[in-house]
Amino acid sequence: MNTTEKYIYLTACAATGKTAELDSADFDVLWDLSRSHNMTALTAKGLMSTEAFKNADEAEQKRWKNALNNSVKKTMLFDAERKQILKAFEDNGIWYLPLKGAILNGFYKSYGSREFADNDILVDPGRTKDAKQIMLERGYVFRSDEFSSDEYSKPPIYNFEIHRSLVEEIVQFEKVFDYYRDVKSRLVKDEGNLYGYSFTDDDFYIFLVFHAFKHYEVRGTGYRTIADEYVALHSGKLRLDFDYITGELEKMGIREFEEKLRSLSEKLYTQPEMISESIKQLNSGELEMLRFIMSCTTFGKLSNLIKRDLESLSDGKKPAKGKYILKRIFPERSRFKYSNPFVYKHKIVYPFFLIYRLVANPIRHRRYLKQEIKAVKNIK
Repeated sequence: MNTTEKYIYLTACAATGKTAELDSADFDVLWDLSRSHNMTALTAKGLMSTEAFKNADEAEQKRWKNALNNSVKKTMLFDAERKQILKAFEDNGIWYLPLKGAILNGFYKSYGSREFADNDILVDPGRTKDAKQIMLERGYVFRSDEFSSDEYSKPPIYNFEIHRSLVEEIVQFEKVFDYYRDVKSRLVKDEGNLYGYSFTDDDFYIFLVFHAFKHYEVRGTGYRTIADEYVALHSGKLRLDFDYITGELEKMGIREFEEKLRSLSEKLYTQPEMISESIKQLNSGELEMLRFIMSCTTFGKLSNLIKRDLESLSDGKKPAKGKYILKRIFPERSRFKYSNPFVYKHKIVYPFFLIYRLVANPIRHRRYLKQEIKAVKNIK
């Protein structure tokens, strides 16, 4: 096995509860690969049973043990903090729905082995100002308001995204936005509280697939997506009706993506000890998906986003870099519907706001702009 295969093998063993066997490993390469996909804790969980780990020096062992222990600690702290935030929503009569990782973490065999950057919570879209006040009173800093969510952070580790909707209101996801327009009608009331809601098992899986698709299509997505897919299917936590699921995914236009992702996860994780042979058996579509995912980091790459934008603006002959630059300097007013509603509502203010952005952004977002300019130049 090469190092990438060993990485897949170790995460598969950890996710499925199997004991990994490995005589040797290039620990530095394995560490960098695991970090880029935000999976050092899961890799560590698989690695610790191997002879390679037992024969490693003390510093190497400590590095992996700390990764797992820190992930467990972070999960505990987030679970406790999320509980307090949801209680505050309860006390203020705000309905809510915990999303994605907050639920998925409980599907893995070992507590805390799935790493994450933040927790996401959908709230009553008519009460986002009240939710913001609650977060500010709890010591959070309001970082930004995107199309569908508000972001909050608090030292030392806490990051929460409070969603007003599940999907951005943009043309690229128009079908899915319509599908989730009245999302509350798809939810079921939790027992034991007044304002908490959950997806049905089928609808949880459907949203999990869409979330993976969204990242895959925009910036790309990391290998954790494949682990999440397999664990969701085989944790025993979900009872799924694929006749219903397939029909709903067809409405959203992502049925083929789900079938490919599901098949890929099954082939890689069902028999981890046969990983080299399993990769050889992948069809061309699955292999292309695996290669693309492995080339990305957890949250994809800026270059993927820019490349897709250039392709959408291109005449089919060459990248439309000029059009892209104009679009970035003069974005449509609808872009600011949530991030700056005053500009969105008052058309006369828009030209002055563009001038302000042109002066302020090179100062406020200098690092990001440098990365973006470099990425645009490098795209052929």
